[in-house]
Amino acid sequence: MLDASGLLPHQRTARLLTQVLRHDADAIEAVGVIPASHPLANRAGAPNFLALELGAQAAAVLEALSRQGAAGGGGPRVGYLVRVRDAAFSAGVLPVGVPLSVTAVLEGAAPPLAMYKITVTDGEEPLATALLSTYSEGS
Repeated sequence: MLDASGLLPHQRTARLLTQVLRHDADAIEAVGVIPASHPLANRAGAPNFLALELGAQAAAVLEALSRQGAAGGGGPRVGYLVRVRDAAFSAGVLPVGVPLSVTAVLEGAAPPLAMYKITVTDGEEPLATALLSTYSEGS
């Protein structure tokens, strides 16, 4: 297990990804938590679209890990979510304060652009899936 905090530029409640469970060159499995103190959270939960942010953060961590050992290092870099396709949500809200499983699989890349298939689950229950396109500065 690897702490994700040093691999993301996000701070405080904006950093949703907490741990990396496994990763290779093309995929990452991680854990994220939406804190109860997040500005979009309430007693009922958090908006389901935060699953897209969880997936984007997983993709960013995968990119940072792939840069480790390369020139420029593997620290956090500014990146942008530029497109969301085929998003599907099975829940209206996401639970807060509980671990969520997040995967991001690289589907293709033409740096600085990349495309990832993301999945967010609560245990075995899929909460969201999407195809995300990202732009990473310095790629």
